[in-house]
Amino acid sequence: MTTQQPANAHRLAIGDFTLTTLIDGQFEAGFGLLSNIDETEAKRLHDASRRPTPPRITLNAYLLETGQETILIDTGFGPLGGGAGGRLFESLADAGHAPDDIDTVLITHMHPDHIGGLVDANDQPTMPRARVLVPAGELDYWGGAIPADADDAQTQQFEAAHRVIAAVGSQIQHLEGNAVLPGITRVPLPGHTPDHSGYRIASGNAQLLLWTDIVHLPSIQFPNPEATVAFDSDAAQAAETRRRIMSEVAESREPVAGHHLDFPGVGYVVADGAGFRWLPHVWTP
Repeated sequence: MTTQQPANAHRLAIGDFTLTTLIDGQFEAGFGLLSNIDETEAKRLHDASRRPTPPRITLNAYLLETGQETILIDTGFGPLGGGAGGRLFESLADAGHAPDDIDTVLITHMHPDHIGGLVDANDQPTMPRARVLVPAGELDYWGGAIPADADDAQTQQFEAAHRVIAAVGSQIQHLEGNAVLPGITRVPLPGHTPDHSGYRIASGNAQLLLWTDIVHLPSIQFPNPEATVAFDSDAAQAAETRRRIMSEVAESREPVAGHHLDFPGVGYVVADGAGFRWLPHVWTP
């Protein structure tokens, strides 16, 4: 394995494991995406971060090499993003891997920007050798009938899930309980979706919580964890889960990684007044 840091990927040692952030892309998000926060306050927080307007949401995926298995945690937008993502396999190649190297795909939840990379533009599996582990509650919900009261966005999410399940169904396995693989434990983080799941990765004396979609807009949701996004299935539960897990990792000092945190998407959470602050991991060559 090369020790050089490529531009689209970032390696981090966790004990004897290696976690590599793979950037899939970015997509724009207006302030109207937010709820439970005054738009003026959201704009103030965003402006204070010096980020460009309109806000852009980063989309990462994560590659975990344990020495026994090569595991991809979520797969980016693939062909489902309309140009917003789809760079996963380019980033994977920059990290020195090919799709056929993947033994297991571990899914956090079944939104299109996390499962789209399982298929190509012709709905053929991109990683036909890999088993795909999906939290049981996610698979049962998104694989079921579209609710009669679903809005257009939810309908599109269901249709995307049905499309992917039809293409890779023979590879999919229900993930029951919290024991996943050696060194990997599922952490239920409901609200964003019904069975939205983080994964705690532990090796030796080191560990990290991959909390997936706890945060979409870091400049706003760290200082104001009650701010929710339109993608949340249950906004109140998502806000409650966000504040709880931020409090836990701020107290424990456990590093976290997130699919929508600014690349390379790894760092620490600290308490800051009524909210929290993000301390990014220092990139090293």
